[in-house]
Amino acid sequence: MTNLRSVHGSTSAGGGRDVQEGHGKIGAGAGGNDAQGDSNEVPRLEPAPPQPPPMTPTEMMAKILANRRESARRESARTMDMLVQLVGGFVRGGPCGNGGDGGGARGHERPCSYPDFLGTHPPTFTPTAEPLDAEHWLHIIEQKFELLNVTDEQKVYFAAQQLQGVATAWWATFKAMQPANHQVTWREFTTAFRQFYIPVGLLARKLKEFLDLRQGNMTMLEYVNRFNHLSQYVGTHVDTDDKKRDCFYRGLSYALQEKLYTGGYQTFGAMMNAAIALEGLGRDAQAEEKRKRVATGPSGHPHT
Repeated sequence: MTNLRSVHGSTSAGGGRDVQEGHGKIGAGAGGNDAQGDSNEVPRLEPAPPQPPPMTPTEMMAKILANRRESARRESARTMDMLVQLVGGFVRGGPCGNGGDGGGARGHERPCSYPDFLGTHPPTFTPTAEPLDAEHWLHIIEQKFELLNVTDEQKVYFAAQQLQGVATAWWATFKAMQPANHQVTWREFTTAFRQFYIPVGLLARKLKEFLDLRQGNMTMLEYVNRFNHLSQYVGTHVDTDDKKRDCFYRGLSYALQEKLYTGGYQTFGAMMNAAIALEGLGRDAQAEEKRKRVATGPSGHPHT
């Protein structure tokens, strides 16, 4: 009896626990279904914003034109970029370049050779009476160097090869005066070259010629050409348009100065053009007067 009750009690207790656990599971399942049911509810939709009003034909045309202008601008920018890259690649890939691949830094370019330099068609130098010819030659040579990967030593060597006539004797004398094993730098070359072929005394003489310049018997075009030529040597005397205009006016004949005085010409170009025109009118008037004298004869009566 005792054993049966014990067994029955255990069974009942176990059954009670099972029932309670079962109720708990059922309750949990019901609660989970309720939560799932809440999550499946259809969310409320916010009202859509109002559509913008349709564009007028004028607005549509303006937008189309703006899009076309922007497209053209971008296309132009792309074209310009391509040209820049093409030119850059040509320069880098040309003489003394990096093999023509159009890329790479300048530091990796191969050293230049004398045939490469000759490929830029550098001018030769033969001394003349005009000191500006020497300065012009030196300026062009330096422009050629900018196209190439030239060392300072090569600049001196390449430029010296372009000297002709007595200029080669000057270079030989200059080198002989240098210390043994001294490598002449490009700065030393240009300084010595300018001192010899563009001396200060010669520049001073050109300045005096400019300050003393008068039209005299020269035609206006001859005077203009001479004035412009000497202007290259006088620096600050013509470094503004007003200074250049006043110097030009000072050298004109008194007759032209009188005619131009009241003209109020504000620029050198305006005064120069007016002087050329006035001289032409004067010549035409003289030619007409001469024609009339020939037509009337010495007696003053016209020929019949």
